[in-house]
Amino acid sequence: MKHVALILLPAFALSACTDVPLLGTPPWQRAPAGVARPADADTMPAPEAVEVTPLEDTASAAQPATSGILGTTVASLGDPSRDGFWIETPLVSAPGRGRVRYPANGRVVKVDLIPIAGPVTAGSRLSLGAMRLLDAPVKGLPEVEVYLD
Repeated sequence: MKHVALILLPAFALSACTDVPLLGTPPWQRAPAGVARPADADTMPAPEAVEVTPLEDTASAAQPATSGILGTTVASLGDPSRDGFWIETPLVSAPGRGRVRYPANGRVVKVDLIPIAGPVTAGSRLSLGAMRLLDAPVKGLPEVEVYLD
């Protein structure tokens, strides 16, 4: 009986605690070494509101553009150990800045555009941070619109 009491007593005492970290801070909420975390770092930042231009013909995605929509692509999860907001896509031929829009909910996030080899109809790889801000399914293959800024 004493053994049961010794096991249940700490569990009962800790059941009232709300700030007991069981597994520590998730990797996506950890700051890089040498960077201070703000007090409200446990909350996810709201995505920036960006005005989006109407969709254009996706056949024009192969032509270079100075700004506007590059096309629509199916995005899988990129390397989750790589920080930042980026998309690796065959829709661009040179690195640059842009934004990605998830049409299912209308959310937009600014990203680094990273070119990869392949036809413009091939899929893309989206960073974990960008997928989370877009509220896109991490395990799925969401279709996103890619814009050049």
